[in-house]
Amino acid sequence: MKKLCFLTGLLCLSILAKGQSVPQPIVMGQVDTVYSEVLKEKRPILIYSPSYDSVYFSKPAYPVLYVLDGDAYFASLVTMIQQLSVHNGNTIFPQMVIVGVPNLPGKRNRDLTPSPSTMDPASGGGEAFTTFLEKELIPYVDEHYATAPYRTLIGHSLGGLMVLNTLLKHPSLFNAYVALDPSMSYDHGNLLKQTRQLLRQQSWKQQSLFLGIANTMNADMDTVQVRSDTTAITFHIRSILMLKDNLAQAADNGLRWRYKYYADDDHASIPLIAEYDALRFIFNSNRFPLNQPQNQYLDRAYSVVQLKKNMDAHYGLVSKERGYQVKPPEPLMNQLGYSFLQQKDFERAFFFFETNVQYYPNSFNVYDGMGDYFLAIGKKPQAIDYFKRALKLKNTSEIRDKLQKLSLE
Repeated sequence: MKKLCFLTGLLCLSILAKGQSVPQPIVMGQVDTVYSEVLKEKRPILIYSPSYDSVYFSKPAYPVLYVLDGDAYFASLVTMIQQLSVHNGNTIFPQMVIVGVPNLPGKRNRDLTPSPSTMDPASGGGEAFTTFLEKELIPYVDEHYATAPYRTLIGHSLGGLMVLNTLLKHPSLFNAYVALDPSMSYDHGNLLKQTRQLLRQQSWKQQSLFLGIANTMNADMDTVQVRSDTTAITFHIRSILMLKDNLAQAADNGLRWRYKYYADDDHASIPLIAEYDALRFIFNSNRFPLNQPQNQYLDRAYSVVQLKKNMDAHYGLVSKERGYQVKPPEPLMNQLGYSFLQQKDFERAFFFFETNVQYYPNSFNVYDGMGDYFLAIGKKPQAIDYFKRALKLKNTSEIRDKLQKLSLE
């Protein structure tokens, strides 16, 4: 029987062994490197990928979160998503692969500006940087990590400017976009001037945008008064408010979007709280059951028929929203199956094991679980059949021993 604990494996803490005097690091991810032919340079990337038990379970598929200025925001996003995707049973967010894209020394303005500015001759490399993302980084991440075809891009300040440029000019590159206090005033509002026309030209399908606006006004102003101000110091927030107006005027173009103004946060403090709000908006349907506190998996007030109906509806909705099949997690279904099997609630145990067979027909584990179920209810021929199915997919000593024992009985 496989272990019943739901494998989290999210924050790898190296604990001091007894008598060990050298402190060990806390590992939140890894540094990988991609050589860019487009940019002609090596690009380090910060990677967090949820761990899973590859011995027993199928390779999962996780949505991918790309964050610009990754050296600044990677760690906080890893912690937030761990906390709200698995810790204490949380499923507010899905588990995700997180890709932090750090800046190379002296290259931030080059990479995160879509047009050249007379104030910085090295600026304006944003389109080349976007090509690097599209042609090199995203394919590399998809090849080497357990990714699903759903991508989110987060950027703050100039990074937010690049998020908007990508949304407007390369809309299909990501599924969701998060622009946090974006520098729409850059280059005399060059991109801002294009937004109204670009928004009218586009017709989005399933794309989402979250716009976070910080309070960068003078203390005696509000968001109404600042619109009539003409001083250079308020152009930053005025440009974002104008962007918000343009988005509202193009509300019928299919873009799912939301904005939030943070009166108590400035340009530097907005990222953490706005990242949380943005991800809650983007993945608002992730939790099962949706907007209900009780755990329907464990609540016997719901019949198995009701539970199946609710699960089918939930995963059907989430799959439709994300554009690919989102499945109940195999490890969780396995855990629940064995938990109810130990409680001798055979109807529920069968339901969870059967759910795994339905969604993961190429996993040996699901047939092994079903074999244990039939063994527990005394149906030896069916148990042997499922153990043989499991053995065909993966020849393990554990399953061979089960079959040998059954053949001797």
